[in-house]
Amino acid sequence: MTSQREGRQRSLTGSVLNRGLSVVVFHPDDNDGATLTNHLKRMGFQVTAFWPPLEVLPDKVDLVFRALIPEEQAPRDAWLGPEAPPVISIISYENPTFIDQALKMGSNAIITTPIRASGLLATVVFAMQNARQNRQMTERIASLEQKVNGARHLNEAKSILMAMHQISEAEAYEILRGQAMAKRVSVDDMCHSIIQAGELLKVKRTAIKPCPDDTHTQPDL
Repeated sequence: MTSQREGRQRSLTGSVLNRGLSVVVFHPDDNDGATLTNHLKRMGFQVTAFWPPLEVLPDKVDLVFRALIPEEQAPRDAWLGPEAPPVISIISYENPTFIDQALKMGSNAIITTPIRASGLLATVVFAMQNARQNRQMTERIASLEQKVNGARHLNEAKSILMAMHQISEAEAYEILRGQAMAKRVSVDDMCHSIIQAGELLKVKRTAIKPCPDDTHTQPDL
């Protein structure tokens, strides 16, 4: 078991080194910025450095290093968000304000200055892995939410058909599935159509309620 875990860790680190990551460094043009850029290039990464930070990232960026400086108050880079690449924040010292800013930015790791080669690769690997796991978790949650909503829509559509046609739940499902196959749409899409039709019928029923003195019999919709 231990050897399997070690092999998996080696493959993760190796994949990071072998990918030739495209890295953007947002850091002032000083010794720490130059040191960081040089260390990353020695690891085989493709590095471009900018300061001040860009509003829009270049295409196909795999990793971003972002310096947090005292002059900035709660940086809000436009490129940050769910689709942003992994972010490693750079802080000058472990000040609670800087750490909170890094957390609010959604940083996947933090390094402190002065920049050192020691520990830099480990930070990169952990940041990449942390971001990958976060994406997988987000996708899994979205998938589960979709399944829950799909089940709710299915039950609602079946209830409408059962009430309209006085049929069983199994028969209602067969109607849904048959209609979906005939129209070449998903069962969930068919459910949405049934639900919308059911809501429309409710509106129509409300609109044509007979007046108290109306002796005519209204049609049963």
